[in-house]
Amino acid sequence: MALSLPNIIAWDYQFAPNAQKARNYLYATQTPFKICEQPFVIPRPILQNLGITYRRVPVLSIGKDVFPDNTTFIDALQGLLEEQGKGLKRGAFDRAFEQWGYRSFWIALPCLPAEFITPQLAKDREELFPVFARGDFGTLQNNGRTELRAFLEGAEKDFLNDDGPCIGGAKEPALADIHAVWMIKWWIQTIGLSEDVGHGRKELPRVHRWIESLPKQAEAQKDDMLFSAEDATKQILGDKYGLPDIGVDTSDVLGLQANDAVVVEAGDAKPGNCPQHGKLVGLNKVKFVIELDNGLRVHFPKVGYFIKKAGGQSNGHS
Repeated sequence: MALSLPNIIAWDYQFAPNAQKARNYLYATQTPFKICEQPFVIPRPILQNLGITYRRVPVLSIGKDVFPDNTTFIDALQGLLEEQGKGLKRGAFDRAFEQWGYRSFWIALPCLPAEFITPQLAKDREELFPVFARGDFGTLQNNGRTELRAFLEGAEKDFLNDDGPCIGGAKEPALADIHAVWMIKWWIQTIGLSEDVGHGRKELPRVHRWIESLPKQAEAQKDDMLFSAEDATKQILGDKYGLPDIGVDTSDVLGLQANDAVVVEAGDAKPGNCPQHGKLVGLNKVKFVIELDNGLRVHFPKVGYFIKKAGGQSNGHS
């Protein structure tokens, strides 16, 4: 008899591109999950009340394990699904497509219409996305869109073909597709970039078929998936851990020990911007895990994050 998966909650909002990436994976694997919607801008009191002060979304949980980054979340859930003979097909170039997807995010930011960047949004995101604070942001849209169009040409001509809608002509999405398509899908389906000259189905037929291999976000989300703050909080705090302990590798160059009080920050944000404090309970070659006072365990990938002892100097960029 197959074991059931732990409870999964998306602590996010549907409009966020990174949240859509996680949901694309959940929909593609037909994995049940609940949604506890968060505000578009900080503060996010539901998460703060759980001791989660790291500010970016998505934040996802598997049982009592929390994932503030898609890399650790998708890796964890893929592993759990593979134990049941499920999960998406892996490929040799999944990590390369993951980086392609993140590059598409940064290329696409200047494409946003200037009127979309309200003073509130610009202030909220200025330490994460400095481009929004540029005085000439309103003049960058065409430059952004022509750069994005050049980027999409690579997808259309190089790794998509007419055999099937997905990478390499596959009939169904694989991990590589989840890693690569999310931002492009967000731009064309959520923002409506397909209406732009040069980004439509006529010019990019393979890209559009690729995007349509996954459900539209607004159509996939159902009312019964929504979880109140009270119910979501009660469930996660009363849940069991969804993942096994990984131990602490004391030979790691970071020089950290089990139960050290540590601070984690995003490597590309302003120093001191919404750090996450906790006790180190896991450290291996690819991630570190910190435990909060309430027992929640937060999993960060090493790539893209700083970790240091609380009150000490950074041990370097991991």
